[in-house]
Amino acid sequence: MPYFRVVMEVVVDCPSCGEPFALEVDTTGGVEQSYFEDCPVCCRSMEVFVRCRPGEILSTSVSAE
Repeated sequence: MPYFRVVMEVVVDCPSCGEPFALEVDTTGGVEQSYFEDCPVCCRSMEVFVRCRPGEILSTSVSAE
C-alpha cells in the first residue's frame, strides 16, 4: 500500500492584503472543498476552494468574501 500525506500545506496569497500564508488541507475531506478562513495578517475573511484527492492537491483558489 503506498504511503501518502493526508494533511498537506499549500501557500496562498490573501486576496485583500496580498500577503502569502500557509493553509493546511486535509486531502481526504472530499474532492472539492470550500470553506472560509481569516487572513492571519489582515484578519479579513476569504473563501478558500480546494480540489484534491487523497495525498494530492490539484488546485487552490481564494477570493475575498
